[in-house]
Amino acid sequence: MQGVLALDRVTVRDADFSRAAFERFAPNGCVFERCDFRGELFDERLQTLFASRRQSIFRECRFDGADLRGVRPGQARFERCNFARTNIDGWISACAEFVDCTFSGPIRNVAFHGKPWGHAAERIDPVRATNAFTGNDFSSADLMGVLFVNGIDVKANVWPKGDTYVVLDRIHQRATRARAAILEWRDHEARNEALAMLQQVAFVFIHQNGVATPRADDRWPATPENQRKVWETLEAVL
Repeated sequence: MQGVLALDRVTVRDADFSRAAFERFAPNGCVFERCDFRGELFDERLQTLFASRRQSIFRECRFDGADLRGVRPGQARFERCNFARTNIDGWISACAEFVDCTFSGPIRNVAFHGKPWGHAAERIDPVRATNAFTGNDFSSADLMGVLFVNGIDVKANVWPKGDTYVVLDRIHQRATRARAAILEWRDHEARNEALAMLQQVAFVFIHQNGVATPRADDRWPATPENQRKVWETLEAVL
């Protein structure tokens, strides 16, 4: 099929997009159910898939192994979708919604927002105050430089297990108490690094109650060893 395939407020079920032959695809306010995007390179042909004027919904769709770096999630809503080893590196998810989705494999330098954020927030349709972000499973994901901010409830999602990841509630109350404890550190350089990191943590997560993050991340201005000590201190104070 040549030209642009434009769809408005229709439901697409069980479609295999690896076999699609259109030049460009422009859906608006559509529902995609059990569609297969596995292994797809989201280039110019699929660039507008998530960028519709009215929110489109993707339900039980598969994006396994797809490369989504060339697009942004826009205001799309994803329900029970599979992002197994999907490349979403660099995404800023300012207005998208994720409910009961599964993520696995490496994810780098992504920001998920719990409320519509930025210029795109002025154009979302339908208008809403929050981005749904619950029931998502990141237990098999390797997260680095990934932020969950702006009101995301970390307790409503599943995170990687083990000693490399930390999930904390009441982050600002903890930060206040941790600062007092860190001021007692005798190592001057480590103390200054830790205080700088703590200040940045409080700023980055200013609208968060809970945080989910690796214990060592290039984002923070401290050595990996000092980062771990800061998170251990934050854990211990409450």
